[in-house]
Amino acid sequence: MSLLCPIDFRYGRPAMKRIFAEEARLQRLLDVEAALAQAQAKAGLIPAAAAKEIAAKATTKVVSVERVLEIEKETRHDIMAVVTALSEKCGGEGARYVHFGATSNDISDTATALQLRDAIRVLREDLRELRGVLAALAKRHRSTVMLGRTHGQAAVPMTFGLKIAVFASEVDRHLDRLAETEPRVVVGKMSGAVGTGAAMGERSGEVERGVMESLHIGLEEAATQIVGRDRYAEFVAVLANIAASLEKFCTEVRNLQRTEIGEAAEAFETERQVGSPPTRMCRCGMSGISRTPRRKGSSFRTPRCSSTTSSRRRRTSSAAFACTRTGCGRTSRRRRDR
Repeated sequence: MSLLCPIDFRYGRPAMKRIFAEEARLQRLLDVEAALAQAQAKAGLIPAAAAKEIAAKATTKVVSVERVLEIEKETRHDIMAVVTALSEKCGGEGARYVHFGATSNDISDTATALQLRDAIRVLREDLRELRGVLAALAKRHRSTVMLGRTHGQAAVPMTFGLKIAVFASEVDRHLDRLAETEPRVVVGKMSGAVGTGAAMGERSGEVERGVMESLHIGLEEAATQIVGRDRYAEFVAVLANIAASLEKFCTEVRNLQRTEIGEAAEAFETERQVGSPPTRMCRCGMSGISRTPRRKGSSFRTPRCSSTTSSRRRRTSSAAFACTRTGCGRTSRRRRDR
């Protein structure tokens, strides 16, 4: 994970990190290779025995991350390292038909779709839980009067329940966006180096459909070498939108829990949790995209994982998921003197 992004170990939860770990990535690459062989056997392009052998050996229990990395040092090609390592473990005809007729991006982009699908499931579960917590909090405090503010200045009274209802409604819209975006994002391809499927002949379309159906993901309608990157760009924008909302929620609670205001408080594990008050609330790294960095020395610092710390820092889908899910895990606890 540290090779992908330096924030991954500080931010994110185990369930999300596991999806983007090296071994998990390798397993999904192997899953695609197995699905390809099985679809080709069904179409009559390779022997059924070869497909069975490939599918049986396409597991990280047989093909290790260490062996793949060892081969990659020599070939300097990640997918061919996977293909070689899998071929080494396949006996008889199996080794001859690993990766038959495919191009590297057929495997890597389809594996990425599997990772995104699984990550979306985790994120959807978290957002639903957050929505439920916020909705319950809004209902409980629908009559709890508090000072309304505009531009930080005192205005007419409002209720704390209304404030939280706004948050809950926002999360609900994010769930809608996630559902709308998923079919456009979770897609793979198996059409060869330039999208014609020529290496698999007249049955290429049948093979491609078979692979995607067996993996339960969508199919790229028209592609040359890669799945359209506009799909990923759209999805990162959705994640940034979710992260911006989470940051807004956290910043509001952080402001309301200031000593001189004391209208709300963050849940804190007094026996085990540590951390300075200014940084506890802002745990969402992707929110750095959507907020203006504060001056150095300001009371409330920009999160350490903000994009402002390095203009060259790479933003990956794994980092986006890890940070967004961390933000979902924090909920506020209401405290008011009566």
